[in-house]
Amino acid sequence: MSRNHTHDPGHVHEHGHDHAHGHDHDHAHDHDHDHAHDHEHGAACAVSSSAPSIGFSLGKPEKRYWRSLTELERTDEFRAALKREFPDQDPDKLPPASRRRFLQVMGSSLALASATACRWKEEKILPSQNRPEGRVPGNPEFFATSLELTGVASPLLVTCYEGRPTKIEGNPEHPACNGSTSSYAQGAVLELYDPERSRTPLAMESGQAVERTWAEVQTALSGLLDAQRLKRGAGLRILSEVSSSAALAAARARLLEALPQAKWISYEPLATTSARRGAEIAFGASGRAHYELAGAKTIACFDADLLGSHPDSLRHTRAYARGRKPEGEMNRLWAVEAGFSITGSSADHRLQLRSEQVKPLLLAVEAEVGKKLVPLPALAPKRAMPRSGFLAEAKVARFVEVLAAELVENKGRSVVAVGARQPAEVHAIAFRLNALLGNLGSHLRFTAIPAGPEGSLAELAQEMTSGTVEALLILGGNPAYDAPADLDFADALSKVPQSIHLSLYADETSKLCTWHLPRAHALESWGDAAAYDGTVTLRQPLIDPLHEGKTPLAILGMLLADGAASDRERVQRGLKLEEAAFRRAIHDGFVAGSAAPLLSMSSVAFDEGEVAAAALAADAGDDFELNFTKSPATYDGRFANNGWLQELPDYLTKITWDNALIIGHGDAQRLGISFGDLVRIEVGGRALEMAAYVLPGQTKGTVSVALGYGRTAAGVVGGDAAAGVPSAGFNTYTLRTSGAAWFTRGVRLAKTGGSYPLAITQDHNQIDQIGLQGIAERLGSLVREADLTEWKDHPDFAKHRVHVPPIKSLFTELQFEGVKWGMTIDLNSCTGCNACTIACQSENNIPVVGKDQVARGRHMQWIRIDRYFAGEPEDPQIASQPVTCHQCESAPCEQVCPVAATVHSTDGLNDMVYNRCIGTRYCANNCPYKVRRFNYLDYNKRTEQPGSEISNMVYNPEVSLRWRGVMEKCTFCTQRIQAAKIEAGNERRKVRDGEVKSACQQVCPADAIAFGDLGDPSSKVSQMKADPRSYEMLSELNVRPRLSYLAKIRNPNPALTA
Repeated sequence: MSRNHTHDPGHVHEHGHDHAHGHDHDHAHDHDHDHAHDHEHGAACAVSSSAPSIGFSLGKPEKRYWRSLTELERTDEFRAALKREFPDQDPDKLPPASRRRFLQVMGSSLALASATACRWKEEKILPSQNRPEGRVPGNPEFFATSLELTGVASPLLVTCYEGRPTKIEGNPEHPACNGSTSSYAQGAVLELYDPERSRTPLAMESGQAVERTWAEVQTALSGLLDAQRLKRGAGLRILSEVSSSAALAAARARLLEALPQAKWISYEPLATTSARRGAEIAFGASGRAHYELAGAKTIACFDADLLGSHPDSLRHTRAYARGRKPEGEMNRLWAVEAGFSITGSSADHRLQLRSEQVKPLLLAVEAEVGKKLVPLPALAPKRAMPRSGFLAEAKVARFVEVLAAELVENKGRSVVAVGARQPAEVHAIAFRLNALLGNLGSHLRFTAIPAGPEGSLAELAQEMTSGTVEALLILGGNPAYDAPADLDFADALSKVPQSIHLSLYADETSKLCTWHLPRAHALESWGDAAAYDGTVTLRQPLIDPLHEGKTPLAILGMLLADGAASDRERVQRGLKLEEAAFRRAIHDGFVAGSAAPLLSMSSVAFDEGEVAAAALAADAGDDFELNFTKSPATYDGRFANNGWLQELPDYLTKITWDNALIIGHGDAQRLGISFGDLVRIEVGGRALEMAAYVLPGQTKGTVSVALGYGRTAAGVVGGDAAAGVPSAGFNTYTLRTSGAAWFTRGVRLAKTGGSYPLAITQDHNQIDQIGLQGIAERLGSLVREADLTEWKDHPDFAKHRVHVPPIKSLFTELQFEGVKWGMTIDLNSCTGCNACTIACQSENNIPVVGKDQVARGRHMQWIRIDRYFAGEPEDPQIASQPVTCHQCESAPCEQVCPVAATVHSTDGLNDMVYNRCIGTRYCANNCPYKVRRFNYLDYNKRTEQPGSEISNMVYNPEVSLRWRGVMEKCTFCTQRIQAAKIEAGNERRKVRDGEVKSACQQVCPADAIAFGDLGDPSSKVSQMKADPRSYEMLSELNVRPRLSYLAKIRNPNPALTA
């Protein structure tokens, strides 16, 4: 029985209570061969004007679905690509790649995952007379820990084999966690074993980096302290990442007590204080806003990506998905935004608007609500919003009217949310509107926020430039890369006599400092942080530091000579916990009952500020609005060297390994811009040239760019100028200023005449015209959807949307007795967030192949999420559909394999026998879902890169590695199934429902995936399959898939669809 442990390398493990949430059987025994199943429907879905529609509504006009603009418009280039027998060999469509660069990226699959062996603290080896309780050699163990991003802790439960972490899940017992995790957390394991992490302290001498020892670092820190003590710290500045750690706050207090004139500044490029300052404006008190979506009937998001980029998105997604059941009271999601977000793609109603227009629109909605409700004086706006400019447009006016009426109708059962990109006064308006609607205290709550360090990065840069700063200690972050361009931080840093940078990598900032110190990874260090609800969340080391890295706590301890023996002691001291309570907190991963207290807020009168005339304009003319967004792959750039994340297709554009200038269809046509065209962006005297991507649904007059790309000192994956490795993507921080951190107007665009190759996965598996015609005839069987009113009239519409005549088999089909493993995916809950894709990659040892191979259609992920547009390119709807192996009972792949490399198991799974496979690829050709993956190269082959010669520490030992010439696919996580069967057999019982969780199911924040025994009528997967919304993709082929879907139900307001 697996258990949750306290992990302290070199110490006896503490055993805790069992977790009955699927972790007991997350990993299975190795077999002679690993079973592999991969069915991803190819989604080559070109649409002709006469083709049947996907998900057309009974009695309503047809809804056309299409995957990309090239497919919709059937350009000459697209038609030419269809005629090529081997499109992956077209040299014009592939980025140039030298053999050296190819080996660098190919090696990343091993190198990023196999840098160093697992190391425990050295002890004398003595045999155990008795086996430790609960410990079975070879069985996985689970430890609670956390990962902090921008001051918010993500509660984690990490799987360890023989002392090395291999897989990350969410901690289901944490009050702020539902057991799911983000893509960033999933990729942390690969980052841990990255061979390019810093290994030793470096000192810059005569422009050269010289290796030093930690003893020499201690001497330098002691000298720094002695010099600053004489000046009471007047010349010392500390720049840290944003953190909610109590232990770090205690260390900061001790340092400022010892050096009272020193200054501490916190900075992260994605951190904002607009919501907190908005609370101060609206209520006269600072607080953190918590949106409670559970039970809300109307959710209105104004530039707020509650389901995607919000730090509490996992909890929001679970609550939102539970409210999308058409059998109950279904919620309705409204979105107002410039570019598509995950929230916007899931919305029932989406209004395209420039970001600068959110404030006047929100004021208009508030005024409309105020007409129907009598506001208190404190809730009355100071000035009326004139109905002019864009507000006078019929579509916008109707949107405001209907939304306001619905908010009033659902008074006390609604949420009005504003995103962190908006200014503080916009948040204040939204808070006031929530108070007017009676949502305060129910669907909008506030908790206390601990006071952080004062000071700003702009003030620090000014002091550095003026020569005031004599010594700068940078604890994490990469400000030379991601600081606002107008601060010219890199130049200011060169004027500081002594600068010390602590980081995982010798990055852009490290190369400009006099000292670089290797930082310990989150999975190999002690620490604490607060979850979004304020719950104190512990971090414990799962492995001894691989490169003797230090934490910020340890560096401050060395600087102050605090006398603590370890970071463990510093964390315990900072939390003020006794030993027993501390060990309990380590075991659980959090301190019970430590959530931040709720605040009682009372509205105060405030002035909303003026609305710029330009923001009211209906048309921005030739001046575009530029929007900066968080990258779903690199975050703020810190994960640029993570191959899993770089190769994860963007949830909307499906771009890998790059960012791009996102521009709308109409603007692209007007400017003559096509996919991959290089475009010059000019704003505020700064310019950047980057590739364009034409995305349907991007607001007219706006463009969007993701931050976190264009690194020059990330590594062989993300870019390393010193090693001759080109950057992945474009550095958009060069356009970002402190006065316009999230959006700015006055942007000019111009084509340069060049082009840039983008590796996009959405259009893979396109076939010739005859094949496309056949697919078009089956479009109605792929994504099936209906409006709520239609579902109420025809609950079983999904089964009758495509009429399939009775099919009789030509031979007696094999009947499976006993357990029948199956899966159901609810398209009504799925948001297309991509978490399942990277969780599957981590669990099943799926390699990184690199941009060149992705461009050739050779990506290896076992799960893909097909994205379909519906409607017109200027204002489409989006539907997402995860596709993996359907585990067909009458599998077409098995019928054509000449060597029986793909066969059925006794419980009906479509298995792969890797050592039989000879690579004919007949199975991939015959798979109707196009989900099989072929190893064109040995992506797991060892390379000559230094540090990659040691064992593959990241790999799951329960899953076989595949090699060149072998086909692979999704296995329904057969290793987890086998583990559950073994344990059930040992206990002489059957496998319980819910005892086996596939990796994709376990990570899903929307709980959209059910997995279990289809032969058990009481199992969740059987109940979902029996739902009237259930359907099987391409059921007319009689392949009898074990994977089924629940059709998507939209809930539009009838007043806007009439």
